[in-house]
Amino acid sequence: MLDTTIDVAEKPLAAMAGIGDVVTLKSGGPRMTVMYAGPVGFASGHWLICQWFDEHGELRQDMFAQDMVQIEPRSIPAAFVKMRSPAGGRAIGGI
Repeated sequence: MLDTTIDVAEKPLAAMAGIGDVVTLKSGGPRMTVMYAGPVGFASGHWLICQWFDEHGELRQDMFAQDMVQIEPRSIPAAFVKMRSPAGGRAIGGI
């Protein structure tokens, strides 16, 4: 008779974020897009370089350890979208 064993992890492993994934910091913050995922030369572990737009519309970029973020759905419900009026109150397209 054959004995078969199956190793079961006590806790499921968290998914590793990859390029193109949308993440947020576990501590809160904006939705960010992963631009790089993998090792870096100066620290061990899985690292992510993420980009996002801040509240002023400026592009930001920073690096985070995988365990600092959580993966989010790529789409967001319409209720979470904030609309801004164009600068100076003019219509889009200069009309």
